[in-house]
Amino acid sequence: MSSPGPLETRDQLDALARLSDLAVQSPDSHYDYTPQMPTAQWEAIGPYVREAVRRTAPATPYSEKQLYPAAARLVLYTWGTAGLPLEDDVVFDPGIINRYTQTEATHRSRAGVSTIRARLRRMSEALLGDDATGRFHALGKADASRPYSADEQASLLSWARSQRDPSRRSSAEALLALGLGAGLTGQEIIALRLESIYVDGVGVVVHVGGGEPRDVPLLRNWEEHLVGRLREAGRTGWAFRDGQRGGNANLITDFASRSPRPSVQLQARRMRATWLVEHLGRGTPLGALMLAAGLQSAEAFDRFLPHARWDREKSYRQELR
Repeated sequence: MSSPGPLETRDQLDALARLSDLAVQSPDSHYDYTPQMPTAQWEAIGPYVREAVRRTAPATPYSEKQLYPAAARLVLYTWGTAGLPLEDDVVFDPGIINRYTQTEATHRSRAGVSTIRARLRRMSEALLGDDATGRFHALGKADASRPYSADEQASLLSWARSQRDPSRRSSAEALLALGLGAGLTGQEIIALRLESIYVDGVGVVVHVGGGEPRDVPLLRNWEEHLVGRLREAGRTGWAFRDGQRGGNANLITDFASRSPRPSVQLQARRMRATWLVEHLGRGTPLGALMLAAGLQSAEAFDRFLPHARWDREKSYRQELR
């Protein structure tokens, strides 16, 4: 009797791991999902999400309850961020799912991203059949968790200051301040309005809306760069990139691709990683950092901890006493 292959073994293990999480659901009933998003957004995408989940659940190892959260966030990303139509071959295209899970990787643990991706992959295969087979990329290694070095940050700042147009210059500096100084995701940077930036005698605070609303204090060394954007652009408008319409998921990449280009590849995920590692190295309390980062679990810090450097000159005995 031959032993099972890697794919068969993986599927068996996945099935076993899911047994404890399966919801008891009558074949003739449907799960009543409560969305975690603003009502207006759910009213726009809810009918499509419900139809997609109900059509695919019978063809996957997952219940409707398990599929809803991943499907709802994917559809919101496709419709609200990427501005694409709600059509099966668009929403559940493996390329779109790969892009979406990359954005999720900035604020979820690797295990959490893998779970979301597995469920969306099964939905995609159920809807698209052979068109989805073999088109899912393996999850990237830890490069997205690698922070920028001090020299790389200096190079990015030099690039920002080299922009010839004052508006582009202030936009570039704001981009770095929001990523390296506040840890915002690329989507959050693109969506941020100047009206959501507050300056007082204590410092600068960025109010982040969307799915993970929170107030993020800006790191001191990045304050002048964001305040400079306020001086250049005023108190209303987009914090990054004048004249944008909002929702363009490639806005940061497009901006950085224009001359002069940065000598270091600019990635929102690495900027966020740099901010997280900075706080971990400083010893910022994890509860406060989770709140500022919009994280639901401390597991998300696992891949950043190897990069954090503590001040070993301090007496850890005094700190732990």
